[in-house]
Formats: sequence, C-alpha cells, structure tokens
Amino acid sequence: MHRFYWVIDNVMAGCSRPGVGGGDVDRDLDTLRGHGVGALVSLTETALPRGALERHGLLGLHLPVDDFHAPTTMQMLDALTFLDEARATSTPVAVHCLAGQGRTGTVLAAYLIRGGRSAEQAIADLRAICPGAIEASRQTAALVNWCAERPWLT
Repeated sequence: MHRFYWVIDNVMAGCSRPGVGGGDVDRDLDTLRGHGVGALVSLTETALPRGALERHGLLGLHLPVDDFHAPTTMQMLDALTFLDEARATSTPVAVHCLAGQGRTGTVLAAYLIRGGRSAEQAIADLRAICPGAIEASRQTAALVNWCAERPWLT
C-alpha cells in the first residue's frame, strides 16, 4: 500500500487506492485488514474490482469524485453518514482516492470540521499527518464553504 495514515487512531484513516501504481489490490486490502480497517470509502471515479471488498470482509461505499475536485455536499453527507455508522459499530474505516491526499483529505477534514474545528484548523491538522493533503484550491474552498454553511445541521 502506497499511503496509509490514521486521522483518529483505530477509528478513521486515509489511504491511497488499493492497487495503485501497479500494486496488487488483494494484497493492499489485506494490508488494510491488518491495520484493523473494516470499512472503506472510495472516492475514485471508478470503483474497486467487483467483489474485492467482500472477499476481504470489508464494508464499502463508492462515491465517484473527479480527481482534484471536492465531493458535492450530498456526497460529503453520505460519506460522513457512513463514517458515523462505522464508528457506531466500532468498525475502523479508511477513506481513499487515488493518492490518498486530495479527495480523501477533503472528506476527512469535513469530518473534523463537523466535530467543531475551523476549516483552517482541520486542514492544518490533516497536513500535519499527511503533508500534501487537500491538494486543490477548489477542495480548500469547498471546506471553507462546508464550515460556513454547516449543511449537516439542516
């Protein structure tokens, strides 16, 4: 696995796409299971190979987001609902895009914002763990808007 990092230890992680860069999807999913991950949010345009998550006993949610873009408000809410449900059952969850930085960082920062951090603090905290997280200005702007609009309260 190219990149893996815990944002909240044994609760919520970010990672690169399993199999990225010519790696083996099954080996990378085994690595995630070895870290204790039981659920995976996929933010890449295409889903992982059919049946891959099931073979490894992983729950999954696929929300296709274009590279260097931010998830829509509805995708963000869906991702956070999935994270909440996993957390409620003590199932550690990982979020991935291709490199595990931009789209992944955007969702992870949104979770931290919803927990009470400012957009700037959530981004800084995430970048302290994963330098390069939240790569595009549109992702930063989406988090600033997310913080201001607070759509999880409606």
